[in-house]
Amino acid sequence: MQDNPNSLDPFAPDARYSDPDFSSCFQAICYKTLGLRVADSNNVLGYGSGLYSFFNNYDQGCLLTAACQENMVAVDNSSGVYLYSLSTKASTNMVDIDGVAVVPQAPNGNTFCDTVVLFEEP
Repeated sequence: MQDNPNSLDPFAPDARYSDPDFSSCFQAICYKTLGLRVADSNNVLGYGSGLYSFFNNYDQGCLLTAACQENMVAVDNSSGVYLYSLSTKASTNMVDIDGVAVVPQAPNGNTFCDTVVLFEEP
């Protein structure tokens, strides 16, 4: 259950595999694995994705603020990325592009999850 250890412990990012280095992280909930990472890609389609985060070190208290994880989907150096019906749970930012949060969860509340009908990075 994420946070213990975080995504950088015990293995350091390996540039040979384009591992994310989490260099833009400044709080503990950022150093978690991503639900989806699209890197150096073109023409990617996703349909009906459900990506959830329920714990911080086996504790569900983060669900009260819907902030168990900072980022859920990362799109890096990519184009033609279309996600249809993206639903996330307890992630502060649903999508970030090249390290910049572009789809916050707060305005996208939809009963159990936060949902966007269409995300596109043309």
